[in-house]
Amino acid sequence: MEFNIEVIKESYSFLKVDYRFDEGEKFFVYGYHQDKDEWNIDSGDLLIILDEKKQLKKLVRDFAVKDNHDWFCERCLSKKDIERLTAKNRYYGWFAWKSLPPELITKLQNKILVRLPGFSWRNVKKLCNPSVCFVCFNVCTNCMSDDEYDEEFSDVINLLDLWEHELATEAILEGNEKVLESYIAHKIEIVETGMKLIDTQVTVKDGVIDILAEDKNGTTCIIELKVRTNDKNLIWQSAYYQSEIAEDVRVITIAPSYDEVISKALQNVKNIEMKVFNLDEKGLLQIEDFESIPTLKLSDDRTNLLDNGEHEKAV
Repeated sequence: MEFNIEVIKESYSFLKVDYRFDEGEKFFVYGYHQDKDEWNIDSGDLLIILDEKKQLKKLVRDFAVKDNHDWFCERCLSKKDIERLTAKNRYYGWFAWKSLPPELITKLQNKILVRLPGFSWRNVKKLCNPSVCFVCFNVCTNCMSDDEYDEEFSDVINLLDLWEHELATEAILEGNEKVLESYIAHKIEIVETGMKLIDTQVTVKDGVIDILAEDKNGTTCIIELKVRTNDKNLIWQSAYYQSEIAEDVRVITIAPSYDEVISKALQNVKNIEMKVFNLDEKGLLQIEDFESIPTLKLSDDRTNLLDNGEHEKAV
C-alpha cells in the first residue's frame, strides 16, 4: 500500500497501530482525520499495513502514534486532545486480588472480554501482571471527575467484585492458609464493615501475626487464621500476640470451625472473638460469628479437605 507521509500529514495527525497476529503478524495503521469534529476509536481510516515493527519508527517522527493494545483515554481521543493522548495519564480502573492463581486470572480475563460490551485486550492485559492486577477503563482522571466515575462504572465494578469473589472462593477452598490470608487482606471488610488493613505477617517476639487491622473505632485488631479446626497453636497465639501489642486490642480468630476443646479454651482468652469462614446461600465466601453458624456450611467433604494432612504446611 502506497503511503506518502507528506500527503498524509496534511489530513492526519494521530495514528493508531493494531497488531494482528492472526492475520499474518501484520501492523494495521489507522489515521484519524483532522477535519472530523471528534474521533471515535473505531472510526479511523486504514492507511497502511506494515510487515515489521521497525517500520513504525518512521511514523513516530511525523505523527502521534499509539498502539491499540496500549492504554489511552477514549475521551481524550474523542476530544482530539493529542497532547493528553500521548502523555502518561492516571487512569480509572479496578484492582484485582493479586494472589488469584494464574488459571483463574485467565478465567476472569475471558469472562470480562465475553460479558462486558466494549471491553478488549487493552482493558485486561495488566490483570496477569502480579505487580499490577489492574483492569483499565480507558478513561483518564483529566476527563472524568470521581463522581462521574462512580456513576458510570459502579455497576461494572460491582460485577467485577462478584466475579472475583466467586473465583476467590474457589481458590480458597482448594488452597491453604496463605491464600485465605491474602484474600482477607485484600477484602478486609469481609471481616467487618469499616475495618482497615494495617499490615500482614507482622513480626513480634517469638511469632508472626497473620493480619493486623483497625476497626471503625480505631481499635487495633489482631486477626489469626486457620484452615484446620483442630490447630491448638491458635490458643497460644491468641493469648500471646495481644501481649506484644502495647495497647487495647481485639483478637479475632477465623477458622472453618473449632473443635470443642479449642473453642472452650479460646473462650477463656481475654478480648477474643471467634469467627468462621463458610459459604453463603449463593456459594460465596463469607465470615460470620462462631456463635451464629448459618444453616449452609462447608460440606463435610470440604471440612475433611481442610483437616487433612496437606494443610500441615499452613503457617
